[in-house]
Amino acid sequence: MALAAAAVAAIGIGCRAIPAPVDGVLALSPVLLPSPGVVAGDTLRDSTGRAAPLRVVAFGLHGEGDTITNVVPTFVVLDPGAHVTPDGYVIGDSVRPSPVRIVATVGTLQTSAANLSVTPLPDSIGPTAGTTLATVTYAPTDTTARSAALGATVLATGLVPPQGVQAVIVHYTIVSAPPGFNNAVTGILLGASGAPTTADTTNTSGQVAPTIRVRPAALAAPSAPDSFVVTATASYRGVPLRGSHIRFVVPIKSSVASGSRIP
Repeated sequence: MALAAAAVAAIGIGCRAIPAPVDGVLALSPVLLPSPGVVAGDTLRDSTGRAAPLRVVAFGLHGEGDTITNVVPTFVVLDPGAHVTPDGYVIGDSVRPSPVRIVATVGTLQTSAANLSVTPLPDSIGPTAGTTLATVTYAPTDTTARSAALGATVLATGLVPPQGVQAVIVHYTIVSAPPGFNNAVTGILLGASGAPTTADTTNTSGQVAPTIRVRPAALAAPSAPDSFVVTATASYRGVPLRGSHIRFVVPIKSSVASGSRIP
C-alpha cells in the first residue's frame, strides 16, 4: 500500500488510485497533448507542424522511474467538436467556444481530463496595439522596470468578421539588446504570469501580451539611450502565418544620469 501511494504521489493528481496494479501498470500520467489546440477539419499537430498522436505514460511497480512502454491506452473525447482515431490522432470536427475534454484509459485506470481547444484556421498575426514601440524608463536600482505589452493577435481572416484564434503558440525572440557589463543579460521576456518565457499561448481573444523586464544593474552603460528589438512569430503546419516576424522596438532610458562601467 505504501508503494502504491508513493507511485501515485510521484505523478501528481493525473490519475486515480486502484486497489492493485493492472497488467503491471500502477498509475498513468496526464494525457500529453502535442499542442493546446486543433484546427477544425484538421489533425492535431506538434510544434513542427506535423500530425502527432496523443500520449500517456504508464508507471509500473517500482515508482516514478519505472515506465512501461508496451501499454496501449484508449483515448476518449468526452465532448462534441473532435474525435480521436484508434491510434491516438485527434481530428477537429467543429469550432466550439470551450475546450473538449480528453481522457485515457488503461484497464481500469483512467487519467484526469485534458482540455483541447478546437479553433478556426489561423492565417495571420499582427500587433494588438496600434504601435510596436514600448519605451521603458528606469532608475539605476530598479528591479521591476517592465515595458508595455508586446501584444500580438492571431486571427482567422477567413471568417466574417475576422476572429481571434485561441490556443496558438507565439514565439518571441530578443534579436538585439543593450550591451551588458561583463556580457550580462540586460533584459528578460516575461509572460502574463510574470515568469520568464520565449513563447506564449493565445487567449480566447487570440492575444498574447508578454513584456520585457529591464535589468539596469546589468547594463554596461546605464544612462546611455539604447533599445531592445524583439520579434514575434506564429505558424500553422510549419509555415509562418501572414504578418509573422512582427518587429517590436523597446527604447530604454534612465531617469538618473550615471556613467558607463566600460573602461
